[in-house]
Amino acid sequence: MRLLRRQQPQFQAPVARRVRDLEILSSRLIRAGFAGDYHSAFHGRGIEFSQVREYQPGDDIRTIDWNVTARTGTPHVKEFIEERDLTVIIAVDASASMAFGSVDWRKCDIAAELAAVFAFSAVENMDRVGLLLFSENVQRFIPARRGRAHAQVIVHSAVDAAMRGCSGTADFDRAALYLERVSTKRAVILVVSDYLNLNFERTMKRLNRRHDVIAVAVSDPREERFPSGAMARVVDAESGRMRLIDLRSADVTRRAMQRQQHNVRRWRAAGVDALSISTAMPYDRELLRFFRERVRRMSR
Repeated sequence: MRLLRRQQPQFQAPVARRVRDLEILSSRLIRAGFAGDYHSAFHGRGIEFSQVREYQPGDDIRTIDWNVTARTGTPHVKEFIEERDLTVIIAVDASASMAFGSVDWRKCDIAAELAAVFAFSAVENMDRVGLLLFSENVQRFIPARRGRAHAQVIVHSAVDAAMRGCSGTADFDRAALYLERVSTKRAVILVVSDYLNLNFERTMKRLNRRHDVIAVAVSDPREERFPSGAMARVVDAESGRMRLIDLRSADVTRRAMQRQQHNVRRWRAAGVDALSISTAMPYDRELLRFFRERVRRMSR
C-alpha cells in the first residue's frame, strides 16, 4: 500500500465541483444497489399503529385491544405497519485530527464523501436527513428535511467544512447533548469521526437509548504504521504539542492495534454498531458488507 502521493491532493478542487462530483459518485453507488441495502439496514426498526379490527382465528392474543373489546363486546386486535418515516442525522467530526491524510485524501474528505452517500441515499428512500458538524463546539446544524435540494445543501456544508480546514478537539459529549435537545424523535445518527478521542463510550451509550447510533470510524494508514528504525517529529494536530519519537522503540503498529481493539470494546459496551473506513481503500464494499451484516443481525 502506497503511503506517499503521486499526484496533487484532490481536495484542492473548488467546492461546487467537488459537490457535483460527490453527487455523481453517490448516484453510481445508488444505481449499484446501495440505497436498497441502506433501506434494509435502517428501516423496520419501528412500527406504528394502523387500525383496530375484529379478532380472527390465528391472531396473536397479545395484540388484543382490551378497551375496544370491552366497549363493543367483541374481541378486537390492533394492527401495526412498519414505520417508514425515518430521520437520519449525519454527525461529522470536524476537529483538527480529521485534517490528516497521507494518501490522496484526508480523513475529513472521506467524511464529506460519506455524508454525500448517506444524504442522497436518504433522498432515494424518501427519508429526512440532517447534518451536524462539531469539534469542541457545534459548528453547524442543518435540521432534517426531505428532498434532493436539501441533500445538496448538506453535502455543500460538509465539503466546505473540509476545505476550510478542521480545527479544535472533538467533544462528543457536547455534540450529543445538542442532538438530544434538537432531535426529540427517534433517529438514525451516523457519527463520522477518527475516534482518536477515546472519551465517547458513555456519551454514545446514552445517545443510543433514544436513537439508533452508528459509529463510522475513519482512519489513515500512517496512523497505524511508520518506517521502522527512524526518528520522527510528530505534532498533535489538536493540541499543537510536538514530540520527537524514536520509531525503533515506539512500536506504533502494536499501539495502533491496541487502540482499535479498545475502540471495538467501547462500541460494543455502548451497544452501537461500528463501521471502519480507511483513506487508502475504496469504501463501497465496506459499506455494503456492513449494511448486509446489520440486516442479518436484525433478522435473527
